[in-house]
Amino acid sequence: MTRQQLFAAFFFTVLLFLLSQLYALFALFLKPLAWTIILVLTFYPLYDFVLDLLRGRRALASLLLTTLIILLIAVPIFLLSSVLTSQMVDLYQKLQDAVQSGQLQSLLAGWRETYLGQLWQKWIPETVATNIDIPGFLLTAANTISQFILSHVTDVAKNLALLVFHFSIVSFTLFFLFRDGEDLYHDIRDLLPMEAHNKEAIFRQFYETVSAVVQGMVATAALQGLLAGIGFGITGVPYSFFLGCLSALASFQPFGGAAIVWLPAALYLGLTGSWGWAIGLIIYGVVLISSIDNIIKPYIIGERTKLPTLFLFLGILGGLQAYGFLGVFLGPVVLATIMAFVNIYRKEYSHEALTP
Repeated sequence: MTRQQLFAAFFFTVLLFLLSQLYALFALFLKPLAWTIILVLTFYPLYDFVLDLLRGRRALASLLLTTLIILLIAVPIFLLSSVLTSQMVDLYQKLQDAVQSGQLQSLLAGWRETYLGQLWQKWIPETVATNIDIPGFLLTAANTISQFILSHVTDVAKNLALLVFHFSIVSFTLFFLFRDGEDLYHDIRDLLPMEAHNKEAIFRQFYETVSAVVQGMVATAALQGLLAGIGFGITGVPYSFFLGCLSALASFQPFGGAAIVWLPAALYLGLTGSWGWAIGLIIYGVVLISSIDNIIKPYIIGERTKLPTLFLFLGILGGLQAYGFLGVFLGPVVLATIMAFVNIYRKEYSHEALTP
């Protein structure tokens, strides 16, 4: 080993050690920093517009954008949290009362006498022969849902301090990333040992993916939640506001989506005797609510990121498994960045590219 190779080995060994220590220092802040980067990239076009209006005053523009984002997050949460909390607790209490008093069990036990129950026994007699307890299954599901709601309310209360801490980190770092983000971007880009056009392609793909995923996911969730809330209100489903918000959150799930909420709501209407409204809600849910998921996401996310629909679906699903809710956004970003590297390899380093 030459002297130069020895120095290079020492340098990179120490560098890797220092990077591991840097990760240990920042591990607690990685999730809020990731949310901050997503917010900055999403609102950066607006920041550029405000910066032009203020004639290049970066500190003032950063302060205004940071304040705007905080208000966009905090005000809706503050206004909606009291209504959501009261409806959530009330729904849980009524489910518990119905389970404990036997009201729900008696309601479900008479389902075979309904029109749908008779059709079920006529066309699917195997359930009777094998003694599949459909009412008991639904009773268990209702009890599980009520316990799920209570546990998540408890988790939110327990983790309130952590949520406030993360929100404070996001609010603090938003200002500095807006103000100094462009310089930081150039510093990171200059460190990459790649051709300038390849660096530009990677960062452009990263930015396009983040903005497309955020716009597609948020637009889909907002529209599905709004349509679901309207549908619940028209058909007479109780707690329509809470269930509409729950539908918006469920839309981020790759499996089921908003149907996780509106389908049980339609079943509730049927079990209470409102089969006309139940069938109407099912048709409304299939045609309007859930179909939006197959239109907006592929159009906004797929078209801009150039990711196949299957890869996009698997990326969101794998992101949820790996990173939690943050993975809904990070999964497609990781996939799109990998695709950018694959394209660079194909152009620069593949056998065909190296062949004269």
